[in-house]
Amino acid sequence: MLAMCAAFASVATASYLFLATRPAGDVVAAEAAGRGEAPTGSALVGIALRLARMLAPLHAKAESSRRGAELARKLRRAGSPFGMTVPEFMGLRYVTAAVGALLGVALSDQAVGGVDPMYVLPMTAFGFLYPNLRLNAVMGKRMNRIIRDMPYVLELLTLSTEAGQDFTSAMAMVIDKAPPGPLVDEFRIAHQEVTLGKSRGESLRSMALRVDLPELTSFVLALLQAEQLGTSVGGVLRVMADQMRIKRSTLAEEMAGKVPVKLMAPLIMLIFPASFIVLFVPLYLRSQLQGGF
Repeated sequence: MLAMCAAFASVATASYLFLATRPAGDVVAAEAAGRGEAPTGSALVGIALRLARMLAPLHAKAESSRRGAELARKLRRAGSPFGMTVPEFMGLRYVTAAVGALLGVALSDQAVGGVDPMYVLPMTAFGFLYPNLRLNAVMGKRMNRIIRDMPYVLELLTLSTEAGQDFTSAMAMVIDKAPPGPLVDEFRIAHQEVTLGKSRGESLRSMALRVDLPELTSFVLALLQAEQLGTSVGGVLRVMADQMRIKRSTLAEEMAGKVPVKLMAPLIMLIFPASFIVLFVPLYLRSQLQGGF
């Protein structure tokens, strides 16, 4: 059983690494080109995505449902990984469920010499649920990265506007000087839309809709309102940068406070059993060999 648990953990870890998200540059390419065929970086991932697109017609009207709309929102917030649509993502769950079933059959054959539902069914269920779990993890990681990057990006926008540049030129400065990240990628898309003739307000609203983060939405609304009222854009950016710096510090404190709770599971499942084995097994062996303590 310990060997099977270790094998299951190894398969889960390999699956996590196998379905890792694409680089940020691919997200920009997919968003700028519309639907597009985003690079996968792996032949096996490409095959899985092709199979998912073949199964997509089974859920052609999924986006019209409440569940499909929520899934579409998650895909947008995650950066549209691999350019997938809602029907394609639902088809991907069938592909990963089939892969999980095959792995369960292989593990069952190695363990009991045949097909055992006790091995096949959990692996199939894990394969079916894994895309949703991975999507939630990618979405959360991307949102946290955007919150961490916002103070620096807003300060760079503030310095650029206070130096006499307009906001479009300030966005170009952010794209060139800021470290790579999802927020910079979104500004790159917005800047490309403005270059292609879209108004700045529409491009910023589209960016806020794609990211769907309350902090970024508040920033866009405050910036558009400042432009409409004729107030200083630099002053608004300065206030927003200070607020995001406080928000980032609060988020860091919350994450640090969750660490002891997250450590409980590894302590109970891994460290405590190993400690008990080291402490009590020698005593037990000694009692067995000597007939008692």
